[in-house]
Amino acid sequence: MQDEHPPHRAVSGSAHALVAAVDAVEDAEKALDQRVRVVLGVNNTDFAVLQFLDREQRRGSDVRVGDIAARFGVSSGSATEIVHRLTGAGLVHRVAHPSDARVRRIALTDSATERLEAIVGGVRADLETLLHSIQPGEEARMIELLDQVREIFRSGSSPS
Repeated sequence: MQDEHPPHRAVSGSAHALVAAVDAVEDAEKALDQRVRVVLGVNNTDFAVLQFLDREQRRGSDVRVGDIAARFGVSSGSATEIVHRLTGAGLVHRVAHPSDARVRRIALTDSATERLEAIVGGVRADLETLLHSIQPGEEARMIELLDQVREIFRSGSSPS
């Protein structure tokens, strides 16, 4: 069977070094995720949901079971099962919506928030310090490159 992916052009030495750096960052992030999963005692799926909840809460967004189902491409029943497991583990809880009593939001418990902060809070602080060192003229180019890397990861090929 012939390879369905188009051939990639040869990359320069510096481009190769950058690809290696992206790979190393990805490997380091996976290692950190593994440590967090072990400490929290959760599987990959539950950890991905916890990360999603954490990120959305830090952005000030509400999350419902339907949002989890949509984000992870699972049925609402499967999303409910995940929430039940995480609730049983004391990591999430259901909270009444402030303006609609019929709606229940899913939120990290204070304990889960504290545990996540204890594990990754220093990493976040170190990243923020590092990123503040980027010169204003370099920020836009770095964001553009990271957006393109994200799109490559999402699509499985180079961006158009």
